[in-house]
Amino acid sequence: MQGLERHIRHHVDLEKYESSKRAQEANLEARTLGSAKADGLGQLQMVVPAREWHRWNALYPGCWNDKQFVREFMRDNPELKAEGVRA
Repeated sequence: MQGLERHIRHHVDLEKYESSKRAQEANLEARTLGSAKADGLGQLQMVVPAREWHRWNALYPGCWNDKQFVREFMRDNPELKAEGVRA
């Protein structure tokens, strides 16, 4: 059982590290893109790594269409906001 626990803890720590790394990369991309507007799309609000986007969408289908969810996600993950975006 100790080996199983160690194995699970290792993978949880690895997932946390990888998630943090993806968030840092998304932050760099968000800062690089700035908050420019794209024709027909509006202003860039945040850059969400694909893995996190799909994970949340699998847990709560359609969550990205819910404005309250998006506001709370931005509040909880300020490193993903585009440059100059207030939330």
